[in-house]
Amino acid sequence: MPHDPRIPVYSLFGQAAGLVEPRFCHVERIGDRWKLHRGHVEQHSHPHLHQLTLWISGSGTYAADESLSAVAADTLCWMPVGVVHGFRVATGSEAIVLSMSDDFAREQLASLAAESGLNPFRDALVLAAEGGAAAWLRGLFRRMEHEYAAVRAGQVDCLGALARLALTEAYRIAGSDRLTEEQTTAGAPLLMRFMAEVEARLGDRPNVKTLAAELGTTPYLLNRACRARLGLRASEVVRRRHIQEAKRLLLFTTLSVGEISELLGYPDPAHFARSFRTIAGESPRIWRGIQKRMASTSPAGAVADPLPRSDP
Repeated sequence: MPHDPRIPVYSLFGQAAGLVEPRFCHVERIGDRWKLHRGHVEQHSHPHLHQLTLWISGSGTYAADESLSAVAADTLCWMPVGVVHGFRVATGSEAIVLSMSDDFAREQLASLAAESGLNPFRDALVLAAEGGAAAWLRGLFRRMEHEYAAVRAGQVDCLGALARLALTEAYRIAGSDRLTEEQTTAGAPLLMRFMAEVEARLGDRPNVKTLAAELGTTPYLLNRACRARLGLRASEVVRRRHIQEAKRLLLFTTLSVGEISELLGYPDPAHFARSFRTIAGESPRIWRGIQKRMASTSPAGAVADPLPRSDP
């Protein structure tokens, strides 16, 4: 997707974006770079890193794409590769941040993906941990800090184990452990391949019949898998993912509605506008205007109800 040069991209915050080493992981506190941001990190993205953050003190707001959430002690944030995000927090606020290369993150998420049949954290998450879960996460993140502080044998594997525990706890907090066995297993392998294909083909919008043929199945079986796990027809899954990407482009780039329509594979802007209005409730131009006005009065960016999530 085209990138608006006005949206900064970083490796770690303040560092120019670039490819990272295989199995890269990094642990730091936001206080380590306080002089750079003083509690206000402008909206930016990491094209090669996923980030898992536990807030341990303070308060403020966290923007992720078009949504805005309050953060306080024991708030856990998951930001996948490419999500535009930023925060504004009070002086004295502190958080521990684990940054992971895509291959390292996928390695840690593999068991959860196998259980759910999907990448459980394809979207950004902001979660409030409470009670025992909060205490457990604080212990895990402080152990990550301790492990990262000195190079020793098995350091990366140990950090990976700690990350898996933290991600599993996040998965539980998000409510995924309450899914029934039928929901978590029915059609899962097919659905996982379908979602990956939708991601890979955001620009050409293939129809369900074409996707089914490429996946070696039928539209009926593909629809059954989507309904069993997501409660949606396959065509609706495709449309919602395209509108989610359209929202991101409307918010964070200067592309025209027509350019976005073409970029996402719609036959014409009118078709795109109708599809967008069905889900967002407004035309793309009106929706963009509303979000820009809200952003101008918000301390941390635009506020909007996020799209319904297709993953937990």
